[in-house]
Amino acid sequence: MIESLKIKNIGGIREAELKFTHGLNVITGESGAGKSSVVRALELLTGSRGGLKFIRAGEERGTVEAKFSERTIMREILNTGRSRAKIDGLNAGLNECAAIVNSLVRIQSQFAQIELLEPDRQLAMLDACLPMRIRTEVFDSFHEIYEKARISSRELRALKKRRSEIEKKYANAREIFSLLKTAKPEPGLEMRLENQLSDLTHKISMRERAKNSLDSLTGGLSEHGLLENVRSCFDELYAFMNDDSIRECETAIETLIDSVRNKNMIPSEDDEKLREDTEVRLGALRKLKRICNIPDENELMNYCDEIYESLEWLERSYSELEELSARSLDERKKANTIAMEIRRERTEASERLTHRVNEILNELAMEGITFGIRLEGLQKLGVNGADEAEFYLQDGSRVGRVEKIASGGELSRLLLALQLSLPDEWLPPTIVFDEVEAGLGGKAAVLSGMQLKKLSRKCQVILVTHEASIAALGDSHILIQRCEGESFMKEIDGEERVKEIARMLSGSPDMSEAREHAKILLKG
Repeated sequence: MIESLKIKNIGGIREAELKFTHGLNVITGESGAGKSSVVRALELLTGSRGGLKFIRAGEERGTVEAKFSERTIMREILNTGRSRAKIDGLNAGLNECAAIVNSLVRIQSQFAQIELLEPDRQLAMLDACLPMRIRTEVFDSFHEIYEKARISSRELRALKKRRSEIEKKYANAREIFSLLKTAKPEPGLEMRLENQLSDLTHKISMRERAKNSLDSLTGGLSEHGLLENVRSCFDELYAFMNDDSIRECETAIETLIDSVRNKNMIPSEDDEKLREDTEVRLGALRKLKRICNIPDENELMNYCDEIYESLEWLERSYSELEELSARSLDERKKANTIAMEIRRERTEASERLTHRVNEILNELAMEGITFGIRLEGLQKLGVNGADEAEFYLQDGSRVGRVEKIASGGELSRLLLALQLSLPDEWLPPTIVFDEVEAGLGGKAAVLSGMQLKKLSRKCQVILVTHEASIAALGDSHILIQRCEGESFMKEIDGEERVKEIARMLSGSPDMSEAREHAKILLKG
């Protein structure tokens, strides 16, 4: 709780120190006396960024220091726009200080009310009403499996993305691999294949021409060739000349023909196959270069190595993809099962909270308005489960979100009802109300005061109020007065308090009837 609050040069306050006690602390004073400056000072401690405009006119800096039960927090704002903070006298970050104060103090002012009714805040209020086992064991289990599922889903998306990128980049990998097997690229291969193909073509061509010449001489397998004509010529010459030299010449020609015939003039099948293989390999190499758009064979080999590595990973990752997909699905199913259990508990808790809030609203003279909680399922799991909570009000035929239906005073009373309906552990050590009774009067104001008193038994309540019937319920009463442009404050009791309550009732602290009424109120 807040034990004391020191304010210097904030709003209309030059310098003041307020002491607070357990229970209900009320702050009263004429309009414009500086009551709201106290609330603004507390908002500065909670990290409010609008601090510059709160510095007292003509001053260079303003400071707020709150002493809590266990530590002291100070914030100083300069007219240059800069700010600094301290924890127990030591310099600290503004966010660190604000986090501490926000864990200890909750401010319900005109500006803080809507913040309390944001969707996440509403769900947090509802969850505060869940059984302890759900808030601890079940939520812990959900958060653990949800985090695992989130990580698995992220890894699965990354894996699928990489696989998709590789598959897209190497969409023609099958054709490339086929050409790789055929071409077997290596440095300088294209030129060597071209030279080898040229040599084989020349060799095979020479053999074919020699065979054709031999066939012309011998006639091949079926026809008479030049040799037969030569024999006939030699036979006729020999019959005419009967000269042994003719026989010798014929014999020499036969020997030459036999010698040529014994030579292998038929092109080798090995040569033919080698030429065919060379043509195929050369064609595959050229096509590979064209598909990959890489003319240099060294770069081509590096590119092919890259393809091999990528596609080998792609093949290896398939089992990982299946395993990760199965694990992610299993984790999502488990998380969804727990989320459905939480939903069932939230449904029951919303009924209990709705009933309790409406009971208190009736006690606050809001019988014509019904409070309700709409629990909506989300499209996908979130860190808080699969639900979204929305508070709504029904006023006759009108139904809508609370801030759309409720007036300022009704919204204040609704928030008060919620504070009283939530478990004690939801309550912070201190709650500050800024004119919670705004728009109220008569019975509604009295009932609100009684509920505030009830709330102050659970936590420290600091209340800025204009309502006498509520101020009379305070365990501590601080009066703020304006004099010559400055705000002064002091704790009042006894006759001074009677006079202030009388002033709040009638506008005059000295009216006898108002003083009597004030005494009655103070007696309770």
